[in-house]
Amino acid sequence: MKDLKTYTLSDKELEHGFVQIYDFGTMKLHAYQTADAMADECFVLETGKNLVAIESPAFDVNIAEWKQYIGTLGKPLTDVLISAHPSGGKWYGDAKSHATSGAIQAITNGATKALTEQLGQAFGPGFNREIPPIDATLEPGANTVGGIIFEIIDAGDSYDIEIEAINAIYTHMLGADTHSILAGQDHMDAVLASLQNMQAKGYQLILSSHHRPEVQADVAAKIAYVKKVRELAAHSSGRDDFVAKVKEAYPDYAGLNYLDMTAGSLFP
Repeated sequence: MKDLKTYTLSDKELEHGFVQIYDFGTMKLHAYQTADAMADECFVLETGKNLVAIESPAFDVNIAEWKQYIGTLGKPLTDVLISAHPSGGKWYGDAKSHATSGAIQAITNGATKALTEQLGQAFGPGFNREIPPIDATLEPGANTVGGIIFEIIDAGDSYDIEIEAINAIYTHMLGADTHSILAGQDHMDAVLASLQNMQAKGYQLILSSHHRPEVQADVAAKIAYVKKVRELAAHSSGRDDFVAKVKEAYPDYAGLNYLDMTAGSLFP
């Protein structure tokens, strides 16, 4: 288990979204909830000297809003880590972009690029489908970016980011009150293993791209959810029966499109 970090939390309402500011003293985490159609979330870490961003907003109105907010912090944005959300082009200006080799392949000529293009077609004008070049390759393990030590955990087409200075981890999706995309039994096992590892590590904050920062209670809730979905799938006669059972078990969960994707994978 990791040591708990003390922080204060404040909120700042913006025109389109809002920012939660976690002040750890020597470092601040700015978590931007865009309030866009996908509930996208992205982040900036603020040190005494500079700023490092994690992920990008997707819609032009949020890109402009996020850039304006970052400008109020009065420090240079030196780096951006891009894992699963590359849209928005070089919104970050002269900052240096970073990704793992697997993420670079997915972003430039793979699944992440294809998904970005599909989302651009679905949402139309206003969704910035421009994909920026990646300037530097992250290696699994410890990497120092913008003066901050990040532990990079390879996940194939993307990667997770451990931020020891604030006892946090970034992963693409968690969302304890949202359905998950579970692409088959093997994927469920992998998701459970990842969640159980987060639980064992005792991260204080779990950051993800589609939800406000979460805590260990949310990890426990998601573990229970995945186990329950696996159980319901084993006792379902088909796709419609499965979806009905999960909706009954979790009537207030968001992300019904994710549930449909899970159903399609489990009952092709």
